[in-house]
Amino acid sequence: MIVAFVGTIDEDESALPITGNGKTAAMTGYSYLDYLKGREIWSNYQTDFATEVIGFQQMINKVKESVDNKTINPKLILCVTEMRKIIDAVGSSTEQVLFIDDFVEQIRKLQCALYYDTQRFNSIHKRLRIHTNVILLPYKTHMDDKPCLLPACMKPHKIYVYSHKPEPRHNKYGEPIPAKCFNSIIVGKHYDTHEFCKDKLIIPKKLKGGIVE
Repeated sequence: MIVAFVGTIDEDESALPITGNGKTAAMTGYSYLDYLKGREIWSNYQTDFATEVIGFQQMINKVKESVDNKTINPKLILCVTEMRKIIDAVGSSTEQVLFIDDFVEQIRKLQCALYYDTQRFNSIHKRLRIHTNVILLPYKTHMDDKPCLLPACMKPHKIYVYSHKPEPRHNKYGEPIPAKCFNSIIVGKHYDTHEFCKDKLIIPKKLKGGIVE
């Protein structure tokens, strides 16, 4: 299972800011609820509930080791922030395709899940978009449910999370029903909201039956 938390599908479609709109908060909220249900969490940003707080490259290496050693943990969830920046920095499009296909195959063997966030879904490499099973759109409001238009607003917020894929459920008025709603103050206690992600990948030139040589 691969789940994307995105600011918008395409920038032209959004009337609201796509930065500071609650993508990482939503991913943290979902993964924290999974943690409470007994799932193991690895994240590439600081959280207070992840078993491992490591870079995406380290996650990849550890996943490969788990597959090779058959120490499969189907309850594992990988949480990766700023996925587009990480993928875009690895090299040519061909290398990116090889990496994404290989990594997704390892994820399937491990039977675990990947959560990632990015600003624009359509800016993510097409190969990863194809493999993404669920797309979630956070919507940040003030506590009175009025939309927040300031990315750096320091007031308390609600983060409504709507499903783009699969199609959302609708109420009797035809309005989409949010899949989840988080209090930003509560969720914000579980991760560093001011952390700047410097994560990057080191992609090998050739893949030999696994993610890394």
